Amino acid sequence: MIVALAGHVDHGKTSLVRALTGVNTDRLAEEQRRGLTIDLGFAYLDDGSIGFVDVPGHHKFIHNMVAGIASDQSAMLVIAADDGPMPQSREHLDILGLMGLKQGVIVMTKCDRASPARQDDCEAEIRTLVAHSFLADAPVFRTSIEDTDSTNHLLAHLQSQAASHHTEDEGAFRLAIDRAFVVKGSGVVVTGTVHEGKLQNDDSLHLFPSGTTVRVRGLRTQNRETDTAVRGDRCAINLSGVELKDITRGDWLSSVAVNGYPEVTLELTVLKNFPRAVKQWTPVHVYHATSHAQGHIALLDEKRLTAGERAMVDLVLDTPLAVQSSDQIILRDQGLDTTLGGGRVVYASATPTPRRRNHQRLQQVQAFASGDADAALGKLLTENHTPNLTEFKGFWRLNDAEMKSLLADHNALPLNDHIISRAYLGTLANACLKEAVDNARTNPDSLGSKENEFQSIPRIFAPQVLAALVKTEKLTHNNGVYAPRAHEASLPPELAKRYELLKPQLDTSQPPSSGDLAKAWNIPLKDLEQEMRELSRRGLLIFIAEHRYYLPQQVQRIAEQVKTMASKAPFTVREFRDATGIGRNVAIDLLEYFDSKGFTRRQDNHRVILRDKL
Repeated sequence: MIVALAGHVDHGKTSLVRALTGVNTDRLAEEQRRGLTIDLGFAYLDDGSIGFVDVPGHHKFIHNMVAGIASDQSAMLVIAADDGPMPQSREHLDILGLMGLKQGVIVMTKCDRASPARQDDCEAEIRTLVAHSFLADAPVFRTSIEDTDSTNHLLAHLQSQAASHHTEDEGAFRLAIDRAFVVKGSGVVVTGTVHEGKLQNDDSLHLFPSGTTVRVRGLRTQNRETDTAVRGDRCAINLSGVELKDITRGDWLSSVAVNGYPEVTLELTVLKNFPRAVKQWTPVHVYHATSHAQGHIALLDEKRLTAGERAMVDLVLDTPLAVQSSDQIILRDQGLDTTLGGGRVVYASATPTPRRRNHQRLQQVQAFASGDADAALGKLLTENHTPNLTEFKGFWRLNDAEMKSLLADHNALPLNDHIISRAYLGTLANACLKEAVDNARTNPDSLGSKENEFQSIPRIFAPQVLAALVKTEKLTHNNGVYAPRAHEASLPPELAKRYELLKPQLDTSQPPSSGDLAKAWNIPLKDLEQEMRELSRRGLLIFIAEHRYYLPQQVQRIAEQVKTMASKAPFTVREFRDATGIGRNVAIDLLEYFDSKGFTRRQDNHRVILRDKL
């Protein structure tokens, strides 16, 4: 069990830990010189079954205090009997609650400096302070470092708590780094609190934000060598694959690659004692585990929030944070240098939000606010949302097997890195088919619609939806145009007339070129080519090569000849020319056309057939 200390500066937190463990947690020379805790300190007793995180009590080092707190720790609120509750007593208590701590103990220190009456008054003040907090029913221990018996009673209580303390090791491993240093003969070592999952020696981990993959060479928890670390442990990890210069406080180690989010949606609780209203774009310091960023509050529902209110807000961050579902965040007002509030992460996006109050987006935020991946996905799919697969999987800490099972449970499938229900996919297909039919009726001269012209389906899903409709023969697809199966575009009168003139001229194994036809009919080649290209686009002619067009039935007939020849042996251009009676140049044009369609392939001077149909 890890015990997180909290309390005002000079109320004896460090001395209390030393009395309980014999360890001076002020390890820095400046701390010892000034008699003031500046950074986190750690001590352990009972063979590591109880660990203490000593935190600074001065308001200037509140960022270091937050870095030492994790939700499954046990709290120890320390208040000096002579002073009673002070400003940082309240602020630290507020932070512990906002971080999600559920249990703890209250310790009154320096009782040797206060009369029994003053101690009684102090305890009454403490009870008033914690009345509406998670420590409302916590015991108060009166101690003095001069009186061993007083600390022994406290120690016995902590040992009793530790005996019943239980941690889960489910989910992907992740640890928030608070220190990094080099040990001679071992290399880089990082320390931090395990926020989730389980770690073993030789495991591979991902370092955020660098993305570096590292390996665990050695492991210590609660200052003991071990092979395994689980959620809640204070952990020191000897790493290979990274240099000290590439690690800093606020980085994360995780068994799966994590995302950094520049925008985070938070269920914000404004502290009851915060002195002013929270307005749109309020600048804040953002504390998440051991990381610190700056950002602004974007309100989603209200024009302003007052003390004690709770609401969904967006945090627009200067530096992306590696948050996950239900992580706790602390916000401090930049101007007032005091804690504004904090709360639970309910949603995060890797893409900046242009319209954060959009109804569809707010629906998505509300679905994620359920706090459960299964419920969130069910609500999203019911409302025909298509969440990003990678972001959803990362935010809810799901492995491949869990994600696959969740998709099956909700009759959904992955499509272009999005999740879509099969029912909604069917709805899109029906809408797409209806649009194609309506377009054909409205525009009988049109060949159909291109992929980017369909308005009834999101662009990202259009290729798969249209391909499915073609596969089931509900649509045709020719020259990049989709049309209903029964649709035949009518020809404009002038083009129909030209087609009737062209058909007998082109109905041969070697039709004349467009240039020869233009001369014979005494018309501009440019005009004739334009008409032939339009007929080709409509599937009535096939463009083989420059100035060379064929009727589709002639191309199919020649393809059958090619198939017969290739069934015996690979053939040359000469053999193809002799078998078909087509001139060499035109024969080469035809074979290169067949190659471009994947019907044949050239191998040295021969052709082989690749499939049965052109």
